[in-house]
Amino acid sequence: MASAIVALAIFAGSAARVLPALLAITIQQDRGLQPSDVSLPITLGIAVSGGASPFAAYSLERWGVRAPLIASLALLALSLASTTYAASPWHLTAAWGLGIGFSGSLSASLLGAMAGSRGGAVHCGTRFGLFASMQPLGSAAGLLLASRAANALDWCFVFQAAAVGVLAMAFAVVLVPISRRGASPREPKSKQHAASRPKEKDWEFWVLATIFCICGASTSGLIDGQLGMLCMGAGLDLTSSADVMAIVVFGGAIGNVVSGYLADRCPVRTVLALYFVVRALLLLWLPFTGFSLVELARFGALYGLDAALTFPALVRLMSGSLGTRRVGRAMGWMTVMHLAGGAIASAGIGALGLAAYAVGFAGVGLACLVAAGLVVLLKDGPAQGAPPC
Repeated sequence: MASAIVALAIFAGSAARVLPALLAITIQQDRGLQPSDVSLPITLGIAVSGGASPFAAYSLERWGVRAPLIASLALLALSLASTTYAASPWHLTAAWGLGIGFSGSLSASLLGAMAGSRGGAVHCGTRFGLFASMQPLGSAAGLLLASRAANALDWCFVFQAAAVGVLAMAFAVVLVPISRRGASPREPKSKQHAASRPKEKDWEFWVLATIFCICGASTSGLIDGQLGMLCMGAGLDLTSSADVMAIVVFGGAIGNVVSGYLADRCPVRTVLALYFVVRALLLLWLPFTGFSLVELARFGALYGLDAALTFPALVRLMSGSLGTRRVGRAMGWMTVMHLAGGAIASAGIGALGLAAYAVGFAGVGLACLVAAGLVVLLKDGPAQGAPPC
């Protein structure tokens, strides 16, 4: 029951967090704002989510899942409700950049990495994939429902309804007892400080950090931050743009489960390098699609599947290279790098404008080839039959 509630909370939070990216153009036109007034708060939210991830990881280890999850959902509900009263760019910066940003630091990848690393190592990847699949499924549901509700009713109603739904989910987490199995006993301060930050001489950490940064640039930066605006800028209406984004995240849900299964049974380095090569080829192919609805939908299906395939494999690779005793905190630092890469890519491509979007996407595609080369430097994750994580 507790696992189901956590999965539903991930689903509900993910459905609500796609609203700024989906309705940014609509809000901009309704409030008479500039494009940068809605794109910068989204970029700030990505950066804040990443920066707060180590603290979110520590809170999970210190207090378990329940209290941090309730706080995250409550903050998200408040940020969504306050968006309807936004009258200036600063209001959006506070609601999207800070509120939704801090609430997003308790991500599905962080919850999944900690939950998946407990128990037997044989199925760590599969457990992580199942938890992480709730995020794209929630995003897809939010895109499909919100786009149609915004067309039929009003964008303010969409944000208010989402706030009520998220708040109801927070009350459900309050009512259902959740084990503190994820919490760790208190350690001496010297050990806490040693484990809370990476050792600068640990080259494997920095190689992994670079890979996560490139992964974030090619997923959070392109899909979460810019794909919706790219579709609408190419002439698609709100519903069609949401459909393309939903295809991406549906592919992501399938990819998370499939990748978790493969990561438990195949050499992780080989599989992960292949994922990054395919992602690079897809991004280099995008400028030649013509940006029609059919071609963008085809790109979205393939890209969403590939983008989600990488994360369970990366978690296995991280466990093999850095160890699994503190995988939660390690995942917190990797999430910083992942979302930092996303923020850099989102800001850079947003500054280029629609005319140069293809150049930005192709540049990130070349970076994915670099990530594929870095993967071979690391150790594979624990093999089947390994001791528990």
